[in-house]
Amino acid sequence: MNGSEGKLKKEYVMTMLYDRTPGLVSVIISAYNYACYLVDVLESLKKQTYLAIEILVIDDYSGDDTEIVVNEWFDANRDRFNDCIYIRLPRNLGAEWAVNIGLCLSKGEYVVLHDADDISHEEKIEKQVKYFQENPDTAALGTSYSIFHDDISNSVDSSNWLSFDAETIEKNYKGKTVHCVCYGTLMIKAYIIDEIIGFNKAVLIANDVFFVSNIINHDFIVNNLRENLFFVRKHDKQISNNLYESDFIRSYEEKRKKSKGLVSVVLPINNNLNKVMEALESIASQTYKKIELIVVAEHPNNETEEFIRKWAKEYIDDGKFQELVYFPLLREVGFPWIYNIGAYLCKGEFIAFHNVEGKSDPKRIEKQVEFLESNFMYSVVGTNYNDSRDYIKFDDEIEYSYNVDFMPCINFNTILLRSEIIDKTGGMNKNIDGAEDFEFVFNLLHSGYRVQNLSDILYFQ
Repeated sequence: MNGSEGKLKKEYVMTMLYDRTPGLVSVIISAYNYACYLVDVLESLKKQTYLAIEILVIDDYSGDDTEIVVNEWFDANRDRFNDCIYIRLPRNLGAEWAVNIGLCLSKGEYVVLHDADDISHEEKIEKQVKYFQENPDTAALGTSYSIFHDDISNSVDSSNWLSFDAETIEKNYKGKTVHCVCYGTLMIKAYIIDEIIGFNKAVLIANDVFFVSNIINHDFIVNNLRENLFFVRKHDKQISNNLYESDFIRSYEEKRKKSKGLVSVVLPINNNLNKVMEALESIASQTYKKIELIVVAEHPNNETEEFIRKWAKEYIDDGKFQELVYFPLLREVGFPWIYNIGAYLCKGEFIAFHNVEGKSDPKRIEKQVEFLESNFMYSVVGTNYNDSRDYIKFDDEIEYSYNVDFMPCINFNTILLRSEIIDKTGGMNKNIDGAEDFEFVFNLLHSGYRVQNLSDILYFQ
């Protein structure tokens, strides 16, 4: 079987397994203080000749009128789209994590990654979908584009650096990483997210290059349409105009900085308040004093949020928690996306996962942090747990269990990891349905990370 046949077979199998709305295009717009441009963007989507579209605006904790502008426009134009969703993130995360959260929430067979200041040609989405239908082996498709300043009618073609041949594109990214696909023009087939997750924060800036490279290096076919179907706006607020400004770099680095010694505890919840209460009390009982609580709620309601905020206030006032971040999801995303979303919200040097069905020993986090601080070569530490029998392994047996026996030996809800792992990997993927936690540890081991379990029983489920 040649390479293209292998990729086609891979796509066919993935498509058969993937549960999304056929034909629907999810347009994800990550927005940060771009309220002045958003109406132009949304109007260009309203004019699309392709009709099956949902829009997800992920507001990255803007300080301007983004929320008002978007919701007023949605109220006036909601009937045009399959769905219109506005989500305001509870803290500023950066475009990479905002887009990833949009990917987790999207429902379309196809996904458009749309910048919040650029404009799409009215036929862009229709022509990209048509190309996918005629070229089922292609997984991601960009287009040519033009740039403009104030007047789109005076746009200038700027596509001379793009490549328009899939084999050339593949060689460019697998060889010297020659960038030749404009991220802002991309439409992707959504099933590839199960494997590549989305963005990571591999470097300070230009992670769009790594995103395209990651798609290609997972052997998905990427191509470009040789048509100007996108208009890139040039203005003073763009990151590309400030790359070499020292104040901008310092500000950008500050946003990405983790709080040393802080543990971000991620707790995905539903509306079973009895179980939620037990898990919360378990986290509050920790002897480790530097904790922020990240609660990601599926099926949220006002009663649950009010209960959790009231409960947490007492512990925050007493200095038990540094902060509560409560994030209600407007759609059910399931495992592992809900854990990834929680991880994206974290500001701690360390991240701990906690299941609503479980309870942690008061010493759990303290002992895990102590281990990682004393063993710099390790990046992940789990613990023993009740009724583990022969499931939990230690030392070299962990790597043997994953790489030779292909058996998990770490309880995922006991792990504490260095948050830089999420920055470099994007979190868990969904390539192996039902075994995402196994694959996460397996991939970490294959990437050279060292993993350990503590022998103490510090978790109960």
